[in-house]
Amino acid sequence: MKMKRSYWLLAAWLLMAAGWTTAQAQEQTVGLFLNDERAFQGYTLIAPHQHPSTYLIDMDGQMVNSWQHEFNVGSTTLLLENGNLLRASRAPNGWTTGGGRGGRIEEITWDGEVVWQFDYVDSLYTLHHDIVPMSNGNVLTTVWELRSFDDLVENGHDPATLTDSLYWTEKIIEFRPILPDSAEIVWQWDAWDHMIQDFDDTKANFGVVSENPQLVDINTGDGGDWLHINGIGYNPVLDHIVMSISFFSEFWVIDHSTTTEQAAGHVGGRMGKGGDILYRWGNPQMYKAGGPEDRTLFFNHSTAWIDSSLPGAGNLLVFDNGRDLPDPQFSTVYELTLPYFEDYDGSAIYMQEADRSFTPPEIVWSYSDPGGFYSNFISGQQRLPNGHTLIDEGMKGRVFEVTPAGETVWEYVNPVVRSGPLAQGDSIPPFSPGNERQQNTLFRAYRYAPDYPGLQGKDLTPKGLIELTPTAIESSPGIPTKFALAQNYPNPFNPTTTFAFSVPRPGPVTLTVYNLLGQHVRTVAQGRFAQGTHTVRFDATGLPSGVYFYRLEAEGFIATRKMLLIQ
Repeated sequence: MKMKRSYWLLAAWLLMAAGWTTAQAQEQTVGLFLNDERAFQGYTLIAPHQHPSTYLIDMDGQMVNSWQHEFNVGSTTLLLENGNLLRASRAPNGWTTGGGRGGRIEEITWDGEVVWQFDYVDSLYTLHHDIVPMSNGNVLTTVWELRSFDDLVENGHDPATLTDSLYWTEKIIEFRPILPDSAEIVWQWDAWDHMIQDFDDTKANFGVVSENPQLVDINTGDGGDWLHINGIGYNPVLDHIVMSISFFSEFWVIDHSTTTEQAAGHVGGRMGKGGDILYRWGNPQMYKAGGPEDRTLFFNHSTAWIDSSLPGAGNLLVFDNGRDLPDPQFSTVYELTLPYFEDYDGSAIYMQEADRSFTPPEIVWSYSDPGGFYSNFISGQQRLPNGHTLIDEGMKGRVFEVTPAGETVWEYVNPVVRSGPLAQGDSIPPFSPGNERQQNTLFRAYRYAPDYPGLQGKDLTPKGLIELTPTAIESSPGIPTKFALAQNYPNPFNPTTTFAFSVPRPGPVTLTVYNLLGQHVRTVAQGRFAQGTHTVRFDATGLPSGVYFYRLEAEGFIATRKMLLIQ
């Protein structure tokens, strides 16, 4: 059954036409908005960006497990195949307040025991943003490292364009965990080893930038957080790493088959190119191979290869925030086939044009919805086994699943803000005054199939919604302070569901069901109710599948909520 945005707009218009004003109706603000039968069945992991907690929810938005943490998330949180969380966390001694700040990696059991907690942070470097678990048990991470004004000038940066005395350059480091609180560096790559400049022929790294797209032009930044790697991915078939360079509006691919020594140079490894960039795309202005008209990405996040077991295997998914687009700004998720051929030894040789720029990838699929889908920071995507794509519109805390045709079949809005879970119907507060970002932001979200190894043997019994019911505001236990209508459960339902409502003082109450046309369908409950919270069972046998509304009336108070019936 297709549930499109137009249905909700039509319903809103009909409500107003029937005299159900915005002031009278209690609108849903968080939680599950849509669960179409075509959605990929599984469990979704969300880690609120502004609150130290993690939740695993089922398709009905019911919590099946939760974790409470000491510090907020650094960014990425994953469920490992052993059933533990792998979490990038904020270290207490972190030195930056920038987005993606972290410093700590944690592995936490299903029951909340921290079995590994490793801090990699001091005055010159810190972990940040993304983490990628590898099949050998190691973890790939992103690391900021500070470089001084003198370092920059000695390596060919024009001092006149430096507005900051420090650069935050980038490293990719592979750690081998040593429980309970240590790790060994087994491999690393440093962007600083792959610079070029055409400003001063008396300084290091001098060369022709446009003829060396495998290197990074040191004069593309003016100081501070320069590259900003906010996402990495690993391809075990190619043994390549992809990274999202958001402040360049590019992604880069490098060879992981090198040793650390080879990664610091320009030769060696399976590709024979050391740690130089094998492929880059999004904004060729960054290596003087094009102009503004050649730019494709506009501040990007979350680059990840599609696993070999999934539809689109071997393709690359990229979330383009669209923040630098002219108005109207909107986001796009791309699925790309990168232009490479396999050499005799199976290595991937990326193709280049005659002018040495890289051949553009083939865009095999994309999703955008100008005016309806936009997140100017964070966000991500995941290819699902049924060919659908799970998308995290991070700025709004909205997670939704789309088909290859772009139809939304599942939608959920994170109900957790800085203070904790909201009550259903509460407005989501802004990130800061006047900011379009919301406090329920999500860096990423991941869906796990019921047969995922990390879920085997776990108690997945639904334990209630994360969001609070409106009756949570009480003058004393069990005594509601206002009339309130809760979200029905289950929703969608087939064919029965339960309504809950609160009555602050004894009196007459009527609970009815209406269809999309505003026509009365059934009276569920009518009579005098005592003070307190009440539940009523509704049997929809005989009604066609579709969207309905249930309505609470008492002493001039009217509240309505949407519900979905699937027969």
